[in-house]
Amino acid sequence: MQIIREIKKISGKKITIDLPDNFSAEEVEIIIMPCKKVLHVHDENAWKKDFLSISQWQIEEDDIKIKSWPIEEF
Repeated sequence: MQIIREIKKISGKKITIDLPDNFSAEEVEIIIMPCKKVLHVHDENAWKKDFLSISQWQIEEDDIKIKSWPIEEF
């Protein structure tokens, strides 16, 4: 499967995608999602900030306890 992922600027309600010469698909699925910002490769900690911004959970103390069961005596 060939996949192309690009971040593009919208120009007058249009987006242009240039496909490489070796792209062989005749039909594609296009998914358009708003992009908050592009992470720069030179910022080594940018991925951590991005990850932490979407991975915050509210966990109650009871949610992380594992209930045990009594061990049967023989």
